[in-house]
Parts: sequence; structure tokens; C-alpha cells
Amino acid sequence: MRKTLSLVLAAAMLSTTIAACGSSNNTATTTAAAAETTAAAETSAAETTAAAGETADASAAQDFAGQTLTISTFSFNAELLQKNIYDPFMEQTGAKLVVETGKNAERVTKIEESPENYDVVVISDSFAAQLGNDGVLGNIDRSKIANLDSIYDVAKAPMGEEYGPAYTFNRLGIVYDPSMTDVEIKSFADLWNPELKDCIAVPDITTTSGVLFYYATAAAFGLTPGQDDDAIFAKLEELKPNVVKTWTSANDTITMLNQGEASVAALLDYSYTTAKQANPDYVWVSPSEGNFACFNMLNITKDCKNKDLAEAFINFYLSKDVQQADALDGVDAPVNTEVELTEEQAANFTYGQEMVDSLVLPDWSLITEKKADWINRWNELFSVQ
Repeated sequence: MRKTLSLVLAAAMLSTTIAACGSSNNTATTTAAAAETTAAAETSAAETTAAAGETADASAAQDFAGQTLTISTFSFNAELLQKNIYDPFMEQTGAKLVVETGKNAERVTKIEESPENYDVVVISDSFAAQLGNDGVLGNIDRSKIANLDSIYDVAKAPMGEEYGPAYTFNRLGIVYDPSMTDVEIKSFADLWNPELKDCIAVPDITTTSGVLFYYATAAAFGLTPGQDDDAIFAKLEELKPNVVKTWTSANDTITMLNQGEASVAALLDYSYTTAKQANPDYVWVSPSEGNFACFNMLNITKDCKNKDLAEAFINFYLSKDVQQADALDGVDAPVNTEVELTEEQAANFTYGQEMVDSLVLPDWSLITEKKADWINRWNELFSVQ
């Protein structure tokens, strides 16, 4: 289903919620006029964003009036992204953004079928690797993205100079409800405790989180993906009695926790920020096996119709003010090193040089090679989930 969101000049901004990750694709078309009303309609969090919109980046102030940029992105935090990124960018550039959302796998299928329909792809690393391997992504001109100088080195070209930068990192951890289980969880290996029978939601291997969980399973038992796959799947088979759900939507998994359908879930850190809004007693665990992490990326397609506008958008997305606004709203962990957060604001975010240096990043070339086999074996194992 496609929704068209037309934002017009008014005393307050009309906000339309783009459906969560589990929904079908949605499209929001936004116009520059909406940005003029944002500051008047929002509260203190938005005041920070308004300042960001005014100062975010000089390069975004080019005149792109009448031009359109089509973006494929995630469906979560749609209203906050509208406020923090889309509206300020349109106000500064005069451009119109068409935003289409959906699950990663579904979006990849649409982009590969019709790459000419998209300009910018905001997507996680594993799916960016797939798009790159399939020849769908285009090269960016790094000289036009000045804010690359202000982000962590590991975020500048995580998949090579020919592809875009990362704009956020996420760690895989464990979230559990202490009122629903007496098991103290400190590691991924603890999930194999028989007392957790029918308690755990784990990410499906078709998701980025699922690949991280595969790597975490290997680490928990001293195994190596690509070399010890038989042994890794044997351990996953041992885990199966504890698994109540293999998830493809983090939002749906949080709902399961809230409704008591699961008491433990392997989730990315940004999802914990959302989960604890419903239940502040949920516990976050940074497992002892390490900080297995992924990154979300900003890329352009090979058929991008307006490369200059796309690169201006990427540069704007990486600016200090935009990254600060997103972090303060709990949307994304910043990669811009100039962003300053208090200890409380940074809680459960992948933030700071020390944390970034601790990240364990999977080998996406190996994953691209092995993923089809891993998916087949996973589906055979968890076919009833």
C-alpha cells in the first residue's frame, strides 16, 4: 500500500505515521512548505531540531527548487525523521523528497527490479552488500560530502570507497523482562539455559540482526562462521526448544515482550530504547562475547537522477546538528564525532571512540557468499516458527 503525505503550510505540522517495519511498503511525498511550520508545532525536542535545520550544513543550502529526490528507507521513527531530517533539508534546498519505506528484504527486491525509481537507499550493511554485489548501487563523489571528515574512520567507507558511508552503528544485545524470568543473563551462551524454554525471540537470519546472532552463536561456543557452520547449526538446534519466535520485525518483537508472549529477545540497541518506553524495567545486556555490530548506510543507485542533490542529502544526514537531533530523540547513534551526549543521553547507544573501537563487525564478503546456504539451513531448522 502506498500512502501520500502532503505537508502544507499551517499553524502546526500535520504528522502522518508511516507504518512500522512489519507493514507493506508506504510512500510519503513531502513538500518544502511543511518545514516552515515545524518549529511552531513542536516541543522542546523539536526546538533542537529547528536549530539543526537552520545551521545543519551550508552545502544543503544550494538551490534545488523544483527537483525531486526519491528515497528508500526504514519505516521506524518516521515522524522523527520527518522532523529532524526531511523537513529541514527541504526548507534549505527547496527540493521535494519522496520517501518510500518497508522491510529491508522487500525493499531490496523492489530496488533491484526497478533501480531507476530510486535515488538514495538508506539500508543496513548486509543488504547494501547485496545491492552492491548485484551492481545496483552507484559511486558517490566523496569530495562533495564534506562531513565525511567529521565521522568515525570506520564509518567513512565501511564497504569500500565506491560505496556510501555509514550514518549509525547498532550493537546486538539481549533484552529481558526480569519479572518474567529468574534466569540472570549475562551472555549469549546463557540463552541455552533450559529454564528459558519457550521464552526467547531471536532474529531471523534473513535480517541483519539474524546474521549478527549467527556470529554471536559462533563466538559463544568458540566456533568460526564459514568454517564451522555444521557445528553452529548444531548449537542452534540445541537452542530451538527455547525459541518461541524467530522475528523479522523488531517492533513486533517488542510487542511480544510487552504482551508477555516472550520474556527474552535478542535485539539491536536502538530497539531497547523503544522497548523501555513501554516498560522501564526491561534489562539490557551487553553480552560477554562482545559487541557484534552492524551499520546502516547511505548509498545512491546507479540510476540516480540527481546525483548532486543525492550527495547533498547524504552530507546533510551526516552533519553534526542532524546527528545530534536524531540522537537526542533516541533515533540513531551518531557517527559524527562532534556530537556531544551526556552519559544518560548516550545510554545504550553505540557512542564514543572507545565503544566504536570495541565493535565486532562481520565479514560481509563471507556473508554474501554463504548467506543463501545459511538461510536454507535456518529455514529447515526453524520452519515451524
